[in-house]
Amino acid sequence: MVTRGIPPIGCRPVDRRWISLGAIVAAIAAGIAGFSAGPSRLSAAQGGIPERLPGEALSERRTLVPIESYHVVLQALRRRYLGHLPSDIELTHAAIRGVLRTLDDPFTRFLNPTQFRALLDENQGTFVGIGVELDPNPTPQGYFRVYRTFENSPAAAAGLRAGDVIVRVDGRDVGRLPLSELNRRIRGPVDTRVVLTIRRPGEARPRDLTITRKPVEYPIVEWRMLAGQIGYIALAEFNETADAKVGRALEALQRDGMKALIFDLRGNRGGILEAAIDVASRFIPPGKTVLITVESGVRSEKVARGDRYLGPDLPLFVLIDADTASAAEIVAGAIKDHGVGTLIGETTFGKGLVQQVVPLSDRSGLVVTTARYLTPRGREVDRGPGYRGGIEPDVVVATPAEAGDEDPQLNRALTLAQERVGGRSPAPGPR
Repeated sequence: MVTRGIPPIGCRPVDRRWISLGAIVAAIAAGIAGFSAGPSRLSAAQGGIPERLPGEALSERRTLVPIESYHVVLQALRRRYLGHLPSDIELTHAAIRGVLRTLDDPFTRFLNPTQFRALLDENQGTFVGIGVELDPNPTPQGYFRVYRTFENSPAAAAGLRAGDVIVRVDGRDVGRLPLSELNRRIRGPVDTRVVLTIRRPGEARPRDLTITRKPVEYPIVEWRMLAGQIGYIALAEFNETADAKVGRALEALQRDGMKALIFDLRGNRGGILEAAIDVASRFIPPGKTVLITVESGVRSEKVARGDRYLGPDLPLFVLIDADTASAAEIVAGAIKDHGVGTLIGETTFGKGLVQQVVPLSDRSGLVVTTARYLTPRGREVDRGPGYRGGIEPDVVVATPAEAGDEDPQLNRALTLAQERVGGRSPAPGPR
């Protein structure tokens, strides 16, 4: 199961060892303000000072020792807090989140075990579930709608449809339930069953659907042949299967006589850095720069890999929009800078940051911003104060304000591609 929203973008798993939560606690003291321990038993306003635990003396030090301070706070809460105290794990998770809030970086974040498992599944391209994508915007009653079911999935076989509203899971109402918890309840071990109670538009009574959980692949690639032997490939995200699936789509289109390619990166919010380099290597000449990373002030280049290159003779048109981000901007920026294709649509999102994934011992994880990236010509992608960022299209075509049957960006790309293969427009060459 997957939800529509911003997936982890620009991420690359770099360390598969499970790091102890204790290794994170060294920074915890800075985040103690991230959760409240409640008021002191005797406040200054009441004419006194907070009580100390028996045997404790006021410290003469003027600095905090992070690990020691965290344990002192945790001990004080255990022994003195009046109300219900969450578990040590919950408190530690809250403290970590408090640390991260001080960074003012929405992309550096803590993931609980359920969220981290979902990230790993998404990066790997497979998961055990029913194969449904949910709209993240709940109904006024707090239920979630089905956005789509995956082709050949258990959900599709059971008759679940786009627009269905999930109201109960295994007989339990899910109104006002957080989306992450709904995901957890729907997923489960392979070959087990889940009963979804749904409300379908136009039907007065809810219906139950019994669905058997199976391994499901994220359907990230869509491809077809358009008029004039113009190939079309849409890539939804850059996970570990992205390059192989794009490769299979290209091979099928080439067998069918493809004369030009429209590569659709609209709505692609990124994914794994190495997957972006692999996909870009199909269009960028071997050894040419795909991106420049800047980490701790040190620049390094990532170059195209020669075993994937399609060659210079296939006219390429790339669709981009304001939701094209991160790893997708890497590919679009490399294609633009090397002049091997024409970008059509709108300026992209503007996220030029790279994250690394750090697993923790309780199967939670940390996603940490470690570097920023530039296009091969050294252009900044990340938006900032007074700077829009993003990759600008060569041909500007606005996204319609309302969705409809017409797709002006695709239509413009198709027209340009047909003109190119008809000989009325010269193909660009690599720069």
